[in-house]
Amino acid sequence: MTVDLPIEATSHDCSGSFSKTVLSDVKLWCPSTPNQASDWVGGLSDDGLGVKPYPVKSLPLEQSSINTLYIILRPDGSIWHDGSLYLYWLSVEQGRKTPTVENIAGDLCDFMNKLQEGGRNYLNFEGETFSRPTYYYQAQMKKAVQRKVRGSSAGDGEKLGRRTANRKITSMIGFYRWMVNTARFRPQQAMWICTVKHILYYDRYGFRQTKEVFSTDLTFKQSRVIPSGEYIEDGGKLYPISKDNQRALIGALVRLRNPEMLLIHVVALSTGMRIQSILNLRLHCIRQDVGSPNDENRNTLHPINIGGESNVGAKGSKEQQVLMPAWLHYRLTTYLNSKRHKDRAMKSPINTIQDEYVFLTRTGKPYYVAEEDIKLFGFSNERGSAVRKFATKVLQELAKECQAFKYQFHDLRATFGMNLIEDNTKKIENGDMSQLELLDLVRRRLNHSSVDVSMRYLRFKTDHSLVADAQSEFESHLEGVIAREINRHEGIRS
Repeated sequence: MTVDLPIEATSHDCSGSFSKTVLSDVKLWCPSTPNQASDWVGGLSDDGLGVKPYPVKSLPLEQSSINTLYIILRPDGSIWHDGSLYLYWLSVEQGRKTPTVENIAGDLCDFMNKLQEGGRNYLNFEGETFSRPTYYYQAQMKKAVQRKVRGSSAGDGEKLGRRTANRKITSMIGFYRWMVNTARFRPQQAMWICTVKHILYYDRYGFRQTKEVFSTDLTFKQSRVIPSGEYIEDGGKLYPISKDNQRALIGALVRLRNPEMLLIHVVALSTGMRIQSILNLRLHCIRQDVGSPNDENRNTLHPINIGGESNVGAKGSKEQQVLMPAWLHYRLTTYLNSKRHKDRAMKSPINTIQDEYVFLTRTGKPYYVAEEDIKLFGFSNERGSAVRKFATKVLQELAKECQAFKYQFHDLRATFGMNLIEDNTKKIENGDMSQLELLDLVRRRLNHSSVDVSMRYLRFKTDHSLVADAQSEFESHLEGVIAREINRHEGIRS
């Protein structure tokens, strides 16, 4: 949609700061002639204020409403026109995910607040290079990066890593590109210098590929850090947990007596799924006919479809399959048939039983609301905060037993990968599996888009001797724990 925007005046109250706010269930419409109108808006209120009613119609080829829309408010409480329309464009026309738009909204607020502190106008590109808004903001980010590098004290000002600073600058660049291409903004001078680079990478099959990348002189170079061997880079710095610490972790979860949190952690350790996918699991994902104690194939792996057209979220919405052992399907089935889960499901607004979430809070809400269910759950923007908050309780419980160690939920993904490698080490030693086959196994089970990420797990294994037993033996321990805990909690009031 092309929008003509007026150049905004700068006579606004500067005593406060720019801030983001979120609107729910926003109706999308545009003005129309009376004979084309689908509705009329406006009108005077009881106090005589308002606007004269005028006709509106739905936007052509667009959805009638948007569940969540972020806007940016000026210090005086009025809407920042340009920034808010850019966020609208990202959400409605580009289809960006809500968390992404939320981050960009925060970055643009930071950008405008920095300009306000320096007495700069975001539309004024006159003067020397250093005085232009884009380069001025880059200078502020550079100071923040230098403070972190020097380890300055908290009172010295904001401290940022290069990656975070580059993300903020990239959000600013995206805004200005939209201003030029869509809002017809014409800066007096260059906003940055753009160059084209060709990046080499390896695809998911291990083949070397090249992609064209446009970069500017605003972002900071990311020098490659020599791996310390303490973590695995897989969507962040992941620290695999040793088997002894895994047992301590499960013990702490048992003592905290929260069946949902225990099961969520066990699913992560047994499948390698990310938190979004685990918390989006539905009843139709769970096989109820496999994995019983009498099933001789109870260690068989059964696929769960996530991402794509499924209603189970995945990183980047990429369609993929995750394998879950039959015994875990059975234990989850036992939980789903418990009074505890049924009481919670009774409070859920989801009508189709097979689409119900596996993990629900006591109020009947999911721990991570899928995009398509946001409206159903009152436009909730919940994305796993309860699980991350519970991790703090786990750490406190571990400390009581003098078993403290670094732990965040995403580390369980790397832990699964390392357990998987350990489980197959003997096969390599006996010549029943090659390292290439093990590499492909890790790539498939963790759904890595690049074989290079899988290689990091093998390199980590080479440098670390983590465990004393195999994943299959550890899973037997996990199953026993789950069986006891579900039996203990059955009948307990939700």
